[in-house]
Amino acid sequence: MAYAPVTCLIETLEHLLRFPYLVITIKELQIEGCLSGGTAADYPITDDVLKKFMKNTETMLNISCTELSYGDIYHFMYPGIIRKVNNRFARTFGDRLYLELCSDCYDVVDYACFVPNLLFSCFKSEYGIRKIKYYFCERAAKIVVLCNSLESLLYSLKDFANKCNDYEEKLKYLEGLVIDVAYRTEDYIEELLFDSEIELKMMNFVNRVCNVDRRSLIGSVDIEKDVKNIVSKKNGVYNYLQRTIKEVDSICKKVRSTRVELKIPVTENLQMEKIQVKQPVTENLQILDNSIDDSSRHISSWKTEVVGLDDDLLSLLDRLTMVPSGLERLAIVGMGGIGKTTLARRLFEDPLITYHFYVRAWVTVSQVHRVRDMLLGLLNCLTQVREERYMKSNEQLAEDLYRSLKGKRYLVVMDDLWDTKAWDDVKRCFPDDKNGSRIVLTTRLTKVANYVNSKWSPHCMTLLDVEHSWKLLHEKVLGKEGCPLELVEIGKRIARKCQGLPLAIVVVAGLLSRIKKTSDCWNGIANSISAFLDTDPEQCMKVLALSYNHLPNCQKACFLYMGAFPEDCEIEAQKLINLWVAEGFLEKKQAEYTDEGDYRPFSERKPVILEQLAEDYLEDLIGRSLVLVGKRSFSGKIKTCHIHDVLRDFCLKEAHTERFMHVLKRDAEGLPADINNQRRLSFQSDFSSDFDSVPSMPLVRSFMCFTLCSGFVPDILFSHFGFKLLRVLDVIFLRFEHFPVEITKLVRLRYLALTATFELPESLSKLRNLQTLIIHGPWIYRESGVVPTLLLEYWNMPWLRHLSTSVVCYLIDPFVIEKDIRCPLAPKHLQNLSTIAFANCTKEIFSIMPRLKKLGICETKEDYSSDESSKCLSNLVYLHQLQELKCSFYRQSTKARKINGLDAFPSNLRKLTLSWSYIPWESMIIIARLPNLEVLKLKNYAFQGPEWEPFGEGFHQLKHLLIENNDLVHWKATSSNFPRLQHLALRSCKLLEEIPFGVGEIPTLLLIKLHYCSKSAEISAKEIQEQIEGVDVDIRSNA
Repeated sequence: MAYAPVTCLIETLEHLLRFPYLVITIKELQIEGCLSGGTAADYPITDDVLKKFMKNTETMLNISCTELSYGDIYHFMYPGIIRKVNNRFARTFGDRLYLELCSDCYDVVDYACFVPNLLFSCFKSEYGIRKIKYYFCERAAKIVVLCNSLESLLYSLKDFANKCNDYEEKLKYLEGLVIDVAYRTEDYIEELLFDSEIELKMMNFVNRVCNVDRRSLIGSVDIEKDVKNIVSKKNGVYNYLQRTIKEVDSICKKVRSTRVELKIPVTENLQMEKIQVKQPVTENLQILDNSIDDSSRHISSWKTEVVGLDDDLLSLLDRLTMVPSGLERLAIVGMGGIGKTTLARRLFEDPLITYHFYVRAWVTVSQVHRVRDMLLGLLNCLTQVREERYMKSNEQLAEDLYRSLKGKRYLVVMDDLWDTKAWDDVKRCFPDDKNGSRIVLTTRLTKVANYVNSKWSPHCMTLLDVEHSWKLLHEKVLGKEGCPLELVEIGKRIARKCQGLPLAIVVVAGLLSRIKKTSDCWNGIANSISAFLDTDPEQCMKVLALSYNHLPNCQKACFLYMGAFPEDCEIEAQKLINLWVAEGFLEKKQAEYTDEGDYRPFSERKPVILEQLAEDYLEDLIGRSLVLVGKRSFSGKIKTCHIHDVLRDFCLKEAHTERFMHVLKRDAEGLPADINNQRRLSFQSDFSSDFDSVPSMPLVRSFMCFTLCSGFVPDILFSHFGFKLLRVLDVIFLRFEHFPVEITKLVRLRYLALTATFELPESLSKLRNLQTLIIHGPWIYRESGVVPTLLLEYWNMPWLRHLSTSVVCYLIDPFVIEKDIRCPLAPKHLQNLSTIAFANCTKEIFSIMPRLKKLGICETKEDYSSDESSKCLSNLVYLHQLQELKCSFYRQSTKARKINGLDAFPSNLRKLTLSWSYIPWESMIIIARLPNLEVLKLKNYAFQGPEWEPFGEGFHQLKHLLIENNDLVHWKATSSNFPRLQHLALRSCKLLEEIPFGVGEIPTLLLIKLHYCSKSAEISAKEIQEQIEGVDVDIRSNA
């Protein structure tokens, strides 16, 4: 898979292209200064000139090589100011024009000409300016030529791969050549840029130009020298790019000659087609152009479907609910992908089971288990999650678990058990009170099942027969639709070839759902399966590889990246999406033509919203059944996802083969010999304190660690590893005694996630390429006893997209910028910002964040004392795209507060969370008027008072309501107050007497959750469940 290395190289080339363009932009400023009669030391930069500079700088920051034509290069590198200069000089300074200061080659320009009094003369000739333009235009063209050559090569390889399934080794060889070239070139360029520190100089220069107090061009000569050195023929990248272009051309010739040798036809008019989520994957498999039709949407349904397991389900229900009354252990055994977890989950969620057992708990164990994780997982299912629980020892947790189960009829499911030790570690936590409690475990190993329960035979899963295989395939691909007659026999043949393994059937169904429902397309899939199932012993892996090979190139890297997460890990979708964006896996093509067919210059093209594109990728992988949905939001967005362990094994094997990523597993012994040549590392083993044995890894671009460290990691960690070109650094599970200062030197960093138990330096703002910054906390700082905070120069981080901190972040005000002049380095792509202080909620700050969708704000003690909170809230009106708001007020006395500004909440708001605000219930009418509000969470006395009676109709779109920890006693509500409510959650409402019966009569209501509320409230919830059909009730209490 050459796609990921090539796209990363293209991004590096785009980064390189910014600097020649910056020099041309500087020249425009210098010329404007000359036309105004200034000198090199003090150019009068007018507002109009500055605004144009800002616009050009924004264009520079968003250059895309694969979008540029030669006309674009000429447009960039030959600014219109040249014509203005010539006309002005012809009229005003015609008698002083001469050419003696103009050299024949820009390579030998005497930089002394830039000193005061001579600069004016340097630009008197159009010929001299043309030479400057030509010098950088030539080098920019080399960059774009290489990008276009690389992208053309990618599509040639893709077309080759689609037609030569029988020649995988030759394809791997050709892809290996491309990967080598891409990696070597990327390393050379990035190390050159890193050593020159040119990016830091560029940012500092742009800020000096924008500073209203001193608009200065000081440093422009140095930047021009540095850029010249970087792109020069003698010591820069020019010759290296030239050699790389020749290498790429040579590989293209090898591809063509191989095609001729193997007699593989070339697709007519093979062009650099636009990669889409749904695109052709083979010559005879036509992907649907439209969105997924309704018949295939059920593949991503929220509830697990069961086909061919009815008898298993009934048999196990009997064993779980009938005599004997003593504690019984039941094992479900079968191969990977056969449906053990699916069956166990259906048992766990069956209405008979939820009625029969007083409490239920589920834990996933995995191959390398941790006793602590198992205990915490079970406890969190049974009792209220408390922070102090995580400070307890394993012995204390085991005792808590025993007490939580004692005297209750319970069901515990232990999923994916791999060895007997995992059972031995926790079996003493399960009391036997002779009340019919049961333990269910799933495992692939019969010996583990027999060890856990030697009295009873395990329940052995069997492969599906042909009838049920076809039924499962039909339901996954066509849903309730009938199958066209011409596809029935082909479909049954495909189902038969999957040999009864549900996982293989589901994965193949995901592929079939993405192609046209024609006999040619389905026959293509059937033949592809037959090609290896008849000869290869690793049949299941080959079935999975079929779907992988038919993925669009841009999605292959995204799918393999799932293997970076630990086994059975529930992955936050937003985290995964942010990582994909930071890694550069997404195809960022933009519309090159207007609706009328006219060519659109790059600077006028609408940018792609990368996060939306990544969501489409994820939805497509789910639709192909390669990724499984964990949770979805009420709007249908994916919240969490995971991957089947068989598919994860495939990811790890493929990632290793393609040199894409190396995962150090929990049971790994030592480091691989070639670890210093890896591009991406995922540490999941115990993090060793013996760093002397770890070699330097200067080429690593991504470093992720999922190991909980028992002690502090030495500050020298990063300097020892030799990181300098990192793009992704996720060390949120590691604990540092002090902030690792080496992090601030990682100027190419795009994604940073860490845990803060220390003071955070302002120097984090130096990481100007950051797209995502995640900081967990807020544990009390050990020495000073204060909560750590973050001071951030947000206006100097142009690519920042997501800032999420559980510590309070203060946005430092930039230098003063005059009205209507926008700072070009401000984070205009920022979408998620949390958590900032109320004091930062100003019009000036919000006005440069036009795309902000998610905001978290926290009222500090200073905010509360200044009594400016209402004013700050009123500024939310400037966030026109805001969809989610989390607002936490300063925790003060329990008296009610009058807070103005609630009516300034944007009308687009879909999710609102309030805490510690002590607002009287009468003010809820303002919230009820929000037209798009779907989720409302009221935590920790967000509203105060013993009685809440909603006024009239409101909450027209509200689907989820949470009320937690308050003094509410009487709640008077009817179905008309919440006409579309689906989920009601009440937590720690210990004074609430009852749930209004009118709430239970809401037609859309599905679930009522009562956790740690009063007994009378629990009784009222049970009455609603008994009298109103379709409403589930989930009650949890400490009793």
